[in-house]
Amino acid sequence: MNNTKRTISLVSTITIMVLLMALVSGCGQVTQASLNGGKTNKQSETITVLAEKHPWTTAIQPYIPEFEKQTGIKVNLMILSEQQQRDKSLMTLQAKSPDIDVFMSLKSLEGLAYEKAGFYEDLDKYIRDAKLTPADYKVNDFMKGPFDGERIEGKLVGIPIIVEGPVVFYRKDLFAQYNIPIPKTLNDLVRAAQTVEQKSKGRIYGVALRGLAPAVSYTFGTFFHNMGLEWFDSNGNLNFNKPGAVKAIDTYCTLAAKYGPPGAVNNNFYQSSSLFAQGKVAMEIDASNELASITDPNNSKVIGKIGVFPIPAGPGGNHPTVLQWGISMSAYSQHKDAAWEFIRWATSPDMQLKLALKGIASPRSSTWENTQFKASLRDATKKEWAKTLEFIMKNGNPEVGPPAIKEAAVRQVIGNNIDKVMLGSETPQQAADAIQQGVTEVIKQ
Repeated sequence: MNNTKRTISLVSTITIMVLLMALVSGCGQVTQASLNGGKTNKQSETITVLAEKHPWTTAIQPYIPEFEKQTGIKVNLMILSEQQQRDKSLMTLQAKSPDIDVFMSLKSLEGLAYEKAGFYEDLDKYIRDAKLTPADYKVNDFMKGPFDGERIEGKLVGIPIIVEGPVVFYRKDLFAQYNIPIPKTLNDLVRAAQTVEQKSKGRIYGVALRGLAPAVSYTFGTFFHNMGLEWFDSNGNLNFNKPGAVKAIDTYCTLAAKYGPPGAVNNNFYQSSSLFAQGKVAMEIDASNELASITDPNNSKVIGKIGVFPIPAGPGGNHPTVLQWGISMSAYSQHKDAAWEFIRWATSPDMQLKLALKGIASPRSSTWENTQFKASLRDATKKEWAKTLEFIMKNGNPEVGPPAIKEAAVRQVIGNNIDKVMLGSETPQQAADAIQQGVTEVIKQ
């Protein structure tokens, strides 16, 4: 064989060897990808988590680098205001876009509509897979109410991250200074707010509460139920045509318009907590999880002066609103295993205990039984907070607004008309009539 042929033969042999090595290597990659559901190794993935500006988000954010280090999964945490987050999630999911992997979701608001649209990934298959969910995740540790609240028509569409309900945060020092007893009734609550404004000569507002139309139902609902009313009567008709509904609207709007800060119709939990933390109001009626915001040492001027009690009873007793937030996986995510690993980490017993120590009420029974958590409640404020939350969990009504597929539209009608009463353009009776008609029309659509 001459040199030329020998050279060609050698090159051909090397070429074949290289091709074989590449083929073998390629087969190995395909096998690994197939083990991950057709995806590449999740440790090279980036997931997008869409969250709203919320105490849970604030509490968990510092721990996310730990998750990234443990798993190699990068987290793009997108934080928006409440309404912006809902708009963003709806727009992305309607487009069947893979741009969101995990998102905060309030099942009492959008749950039914999202499930019927096919937006949620079914998490039952992840929970039941021992390889994806080891025993130390302790699924049965979740309280029944919050966990079942993440099921829509039998399908597990999220995992609960927090249990909450509206409470009254109050300034103990001001109540003592002005000799105000803890309100036992809704009428007492109004008198307490009035007393603060009168005795402080207007320097301190009596109360801060929600006025932003889409958010009003959350805090207003307890006033409505404490009048002895459910959203619907036994025949399925809305109950806003009852005298108790008019009284609930009148009481709520009196607090906001007479004894609340200017511009109350634009306020949500963020504004109310900011006002309370700065010492500008004597009471705040909002979510129990706002404890973390109003006791933040970087922002609060009232630490050590805060007490907590349930929204007082009305003529119909005391029926507080209770709900859970959850995190869900998009049905259109292209990183589902990585997304589940984040969800599992964020809702694990260890992480939910860490967050509870920061004032995030855990949906897990073990947290409330934990020695370290119990020790953290020795502080007077946290002890009252825990006692109030326990009352809410035992007595709460999970319906934040009249249940409907178009839940957001229902709550908008309620909020719009309550705002008109705050602004003086409608009477409580006119608002009740308008809500009765408007919500009924939305439900029939």
